[in-house]
Amino acid sequence: MSQRLFVLLSAAVLFLSGCASGTFKARQEQREKLANSSGMYCEFVSGDLFPDVDVELSMQMARRCDSNKNYSITNYKNSSDQSGVIYCCSTARKSAAVAPKKPQSTNPKSEATADGEEIIAE
Repeated sequence: MSQRLFVLLSAAVLFLSGCASGTFKARQEQREKLANSSGMYCEFVSGDLFPDVDVELSMQMARRCDSNKNYSITNYKNSSDQSGVIYCCSTARKSAAVAPKKPQSTNPKSEATADGEEIIAE
């Protein structure tokens, strides 16, 4: 009886850990898609996992963040009571949309009035 119970509990634990792993992967993929589309990324760096949290923070930010943009770093304690820092930064967009330039007039003496009519000086 105890052997069957052990097998049943083991199977339940494996099944639940598989579900949790799948959920975690899906959340990670969703985060990556949103970070790529929005250009903003946030990450928690655990002080418990990395005693040299400043070094790990610098390495992660160098990989993900645009150094020409502002960022934020905040001390944080997560729900598992792990101390660390959370950083948010702008990422470099690979396909940044460029605003279309206004076409310039070929006639340098033309002017536009308030109602949109064009006056050409001769």
